[in-house]
Amino acid sequence: MNWKTSIVVLINSVCLLFPYNIIGCAGTEPDPYDYFVSLFHRDMAGNKSYSPFYYTNFQFLYDAQEPVNTASATSAEWIGYCQKKIKPNEAYDFVCRYSRTDLQNLYNHLEKKQALKIPDSVARNPMTTYFLATKDLEALGYLLYAKQVEPQVTGDWSSWEPVERDSLKMARLLKNGEQLGKAAKKDFIKLRYGYQILRLAHYSGNYKQCIAGFDQWIAPNKTSSVLQPLSRGLKAGAYWHLGQKETAAYEFSLLFSESDLKKVANYMSFDWCVKRLDEKSRKRSLEKCRNAEEKANMLGLFALGSNISEQETLEAIVRLNPNAPILPVLVTREIHKLEEFLYTPSLQFEAGKKQVYIGYNESSPDSKEYLNWKKKAAELIDFCSRNAPSSPHKAVYLLAASHASVITKEARAKDLISEARKASLTTLQKDQLSLTQLLYSINMEKRLDMKAESALLPSLQWLEKKAKSDSSFAPFYRRIMADVLSLKYEQGPAEQRYKYILCKGVADHINEEWVKGGWGYYANALHLLREQMTGKETEQLIQLMESRNPLPFDRFLLERTSFNKNDVNDLAGTAWLRQYQFREAEKWFSKIPASYYQNESFALYLAANPFADLLQDTHAPTAQDTVTYTKLTFTRKMIALEESFNRETDKERQAKLAYEMAKGLYHMSYWGNSWMLVQYDWTSTEAGLYAWVDTLALAPKGINPDYYAVQKAREQYAKARSLSTDPNFQARCMFMEAKCAQKEMSNIPYSYAYSANAYNTEMSQWLKDFDKRYGYFSKLNSNYSTTPFYKEAFNTCSYLRDFLGAKK
Repeated sequence: MNWKTSIVVLINSVCLLFPYNIIGCAGTEPDPYDYFVSLFHRDMAGNKSYSPFYYTNFQFLYDAQEPVNTASATSAEWIGYCQKKIKPNEAYDFVCRYSRTDLQNLYNHLEKKQALKIPDSVARNPMTTYFLATKDLEALGYLLYAKQVEPQVTGDWSSWEPVERDSLKMARLLKNGEQLGKAAKKDFIKLRYGYQILRLAHYSGNYKQCIAGFDQWIAPNKTSSVLQPLSRGLKAGAYWHLGQKETAAYEFSLLFSESDLKKVANYMSFDWCVKRLDEKSRKRSLEKCRNAEEKANMLGLFALGSNISEQETLEAIVRLNPNAPILPVLVTREIHKLEEFLYTPSLQFEAGKKQVYIGYNESSPDSKEYLNWKKKAAELIDFCSRNAPSSPHKAVYLLAASHASVITKEARAKDLISEARKASLTTLQKDQLSLTQLLYSINMEKRLDMKAESALLPSLQWLEKKAKSDSSFAPFYRRIMADVLSLKYEQGPAEQRYKYILCKGVADHINEEWVKGGWGYYANALHLLREQMTGKETEQLIQLMESRNPLPFDRFLLERTSFNKNDVNDLAGTAWLRQYQFREAEKWFSKIPASYYQNESFALYLAANPFADLLQDTHAPTAQDTVTYTKLTFTRKMIALEESFNRETDKERQAKLAYEMAKGLYHMSYWGNSWMLVQYDWTSTEAGLYAWVDTLALAPKGINPDYYAVQKAREQYAKARSLSTDPNFQARCMFMEAKCAQKEMSNIPYSYAYSANAYNTEMSQWLKDFDKRYGYFSKLNSNYSTTPFYKEAFNTCSYLRDFLGAKK
């Protein structure tokens, strides 16, 4: 995926570039980092101001939240002005939250001796106390003015609706601000009037006035304030609107590099000034830079939003300024690019797949994309190894080189890990090295035998402890279990393959317990257990679960997996039930409490009566649903029916018993009302994929093809018919045989696929072919047309009616 092709074009381009307002807010979203397999911590640079620019190809920014809250920064400057007698939250409340009416009442009280009518919260604020004591009408007057300006200039780059502005009111405010600014005696207040003047000029479209205003009001004022970079941003935006995009890009690049204030806004504004991946745009913008350091910083900004390899850019930045603070962030991003597009496909290749997707492109182990990944990884390893010794970023370089070598299984991985261990590492960097070492240890093992598992256990226990105390490690823990360790067992010896599902179960538990979701992970251990485990693997897993003294590593997995013994016993019983081995199935179902089948899915889909006598297939409730069965009670009834049949000597009673067994066999099929006896999900598309007799070999693993073909049920209906001498009962049995046989006859015409005439023609031919193959409809008509059941079937079954109509 590529954010460049999916980024939303926001509505208000004027607001979009320069949201330099007193008050701002931003919401939070789910973590867009967790959609690919990553085992390298995004905070390796150790600079939280770069957190919005962590690598993600899922959306434009990792996080739209500014690292520094502008409103808090601007309001905090009043603490010093008020002689440090107020707290940050108190200054924020007074400057940003209190209404203009309350401040006007305070002003009138000081100037005109009017009664002070303000809320208790305002009265108690120490900043109010300051103004009451000093009677500083100049400062209070500015705040009143700012609250008039704010509604006219407030806007944000992420706004969906344009800000409604009153151009006449803005012009009056601008003129008034110039008058008040000139009259102000304190540079602190003059600077603030200048900032508001620039905002009004900018947002009213007077861009030349904005640039001139900066030179008049801001540049000469030497007050140390966050308003100076904010004002420079307004000036830079004015250049953009005047068509001087390279000049604007240069200004935004300086602002981004010099301050954490409005870092996201400056980044977004820079992005609007340039064509990030265009070499000519880079060259023209770089020509504005005055020295190597500025060029390095601008190149870093170009690379910061790129979703392609920026290896050449890294080399250029190091040549210009090897100490550039943005380098660790860019190196971390390069690692994540490797992990996103190729680490996961690499794992799939290990799993034996020959074709996988990298982004939207199909790739193979010898494809250009995959080989290019190896090349890019080798280049990154070389870059980091070569520059690490003399760099202040040595630790990050060595960690990146180690990790890249591990995920690409380079021979030098061990040496690079050893070298990284000798570096001066922060606590987080030491943890990252431990994570990389764990990944390396797993990769090194061709087979996870008892010795290897014992060696891995302490590292897994350490990682679990980290995940509990630091949520950022929880996805790593889950990925190790779900994508790395499980793969070893999936591709390992058959006798250990059941641990593949156990690892998936641990991953699901981690996801539920500590990750709390994730965009690219879906809990699926129980599904895999039910869909992929063979009977033998299931029994191996049960033996391990029932072991009184499992090995420490096995106990670690068992105690953390998301599924339980009931789930596995149910699967074991179901596997036997699929094969109609009812006595074997009963052994496993008898171990499961009845309450297990009271959860939502079982309660819903086992509510039907599996011995209902239905002429038409339906999964909807019917009047015959008077008894509810669990898998155990159903299995026991089938056993009882078989035992009664074998004891019975009367043919008619045998026929009735055989018919009851046939109903049970049919209803536990894909077509029956109790399919969940042997399956865990059902889709309408399965019929077209697996149901027809000529494609039974394509049936999914673990499924008895008779689940679709219902040959066993047809045989049982035929047995019942052969034992009885009652024509009406025989007719019923034959009709049910026909219903089973129809499931083996492919290419049934569907009315929605044809015109009315074409459908009638196709259906007529299909019915003739069906009867030619099996003869059921002809025999029903010739042998049983006088029976009561025949009339019932004729009025119920459109196939029978259409067949008889076609014969006429």
